Amino acid sequence: MAQSLLASEILAKIIDGSSIPSFVINRQHKVVYWNTAAEALSGIKREEIIGTDEQWKAFYTEKRPVMADLIVDGAQASEIETYYRGKCKKSNLIDGAYEAEDFFPDLGRNGKWLHFTASPIRESNGKVIAAIETLEDITERKSAEDALHESEKSYRALFEDANDAIWVHDLEGNIQTANKAAAELSGYPKEELLGVNVRSFLSDESLNLSREVKDRLTQHQRLDAPYELRIIRKDGSEATWMVTTNLITTDGEPKGFQNIARDVTQEKRMRENLRYYLHQITKAQEEERKRIARELHDDMAQVLASLSRQLDNFIRKKHGFASNEVLFLKDLQAQLNRGVQGVHRLVQDLRPSLLDDLGLIPALRSLSKSLQESEGIVTDLKVLGEERRFLPEVELLLFRIVQEALSNIRRHAQASEAQIVIDFTEDRVKLTITDNGRGFELSGGVGDFPRSGKLGLAGMQERARLLGGTLEVESTPGKGTTLIVEVPS
Repeated sequence: MAQSLLASEILAKIIDGSSIPSFVINRQHKVVYWNTAAEALSGIKREEIIGTDEQWKAFYTEKRPVMADLIVDGAQASEIETYYRGKCKKSNLIDGAYEAEDFFPDLGRNGKWLHFTASPIRESNGKVIAAIETLEDITERKSAEDALHESEKSYRALFEDANDAIWVHDLEGNIQTANKAAAELSGYPKEELLGVNVRSFLSDESLNLSREVKDRLTQHQRLDAPYELRIIRKDGSEATWMVTTNLITTDGEPKGFQNIARDVTQEKRMRENLRYYLHQITKAQEEERKRIARELHDDMAQVLASLSRQLDNFIRKKHGFASNEVLFLKDLQAQLNRGVQGVHRLVQDLRPSLLDDLGLIPALRSLSKSLQESEGIVTDLKVLGEERRFLPEVELLLFRIVQEALSNIRRHAQASEAQIVIDFTEDRVKLTITDNGRGFELSGGVGDFPRSGKLGLAGMQERARLLGGTLEVESTPGKGTTLIVEVPS
């Protein structure tokens, strides 16, 4: 008897000292233990509940058995299920115990989610003499799960309804998930797309690029994104996608790739058409320049030169002119000579013969020399790398870019020095034109030049684009301007 009392006191101290809300009921469903943690959770003092069968009041507004009541009665699984539909299961750890999760709206201010386990307490002969129920407040966990679930729903909705194609494939290229846009753009039904290897719709060139992207990402190297892939749709038609790819890792280990793609087939076709039209317009302009230059040279320049020679002969052969008349005729001859020089300069600007006869570099040397002689701007030309010739239309466009740049320096820069550097590399040519003039404030990007009235710069940009290259402008008020043009060779 003494040992039984001692064991009971020890059990009471263990239960009461636990931070886990717990209570014990006997065979008569009377509460025999109600620990401090249970008091805090339920708001019911032990003095109010021990010795009563009102444990249900902590959880429900109407009398009904709690889980411990069912365990004490040895209730079958089907009976327990009637009270906790789809919310309970047998414990994997304790024989005869059940656990469940449920929401109790009357607990606390806004209700609480509890995870609770009821276990039988047996005598040495196996007879159930009581049951202990432990409770865990899982409200925060449930709130986090609900928030995560809502976030996942929102993400899934964004994923599914996105206009851009989104898909995830493993390290071998097998597609694991994809949205509707990916199915539409690839031409595969969504169900069929899952499990398909990306090799199925990549051209050979794009497959090599995709492998390079994979290698760079798995080696944590920088990737210039987005990049362009040529896609072969299920029906055999081709499309061009701009793709951004990110590496998916778990615990630092690569697991797959997430891809976001946009179909730019029509945009690319329009750009190519626009480039073609610009090329044709530029070609027509140059042909017209060439025609006008030829007519000026063969007609106007010859007429002016002939008049100048006739006037010179007239002055030398005719005598008896008054001194003021001689001065007038000499001045008239000088004006004719300046007109001849102006026509020759205009002819050179319209279509420099040096460009056709000797190529780009001699034509640029002549251009820089002309700027220095006519405007007093010290102009230097440097050639780096191995000098080589290009197709006539390429040399012409490069010449026009430099010509426009020097024209801007002459008209606007108020510079005393200018420099042209042409750098020949293995696969590119780089033009750099700098001046020490007044510079200007750059507002917006290169694409804003036409709207801001910088038509000369816009023309240079279009010529660079026609060559598949780029134009970069660097300028600061009071510190001059630098133009950098890079085009493939």
